[in-house]
Amino acid sequence: MLEKLKELMKNVDPDLNLDNVTLDTKLVDDLHFDSLGIMMFAMAIEDEYGVTFDEPMNFVTVKDVVDYLEANKK
Repeated sequence: MLEKLKELMKNVDPDLNLDNVTLDTKLVDDLHFDSLGIMMFAMAIEDEYGVTFDEPMNFVTVKDVVDYLEANKK
């Protein structure tokens, strides 16, 4: 799942260096996603995984995203 999320991140920001992205990577502090980047990442996740975020995404780390997706598998 991490590799697929990295692909989605790269689609949001093609200039990202994702070589060192781990589950502990912080979306804002480490990847420098701003509110637009977070929104675009959320939309990509919704499209890829068939989930819908009813409320704003409050994920801090990549692991937060993975945990959410695993808890909401269809």
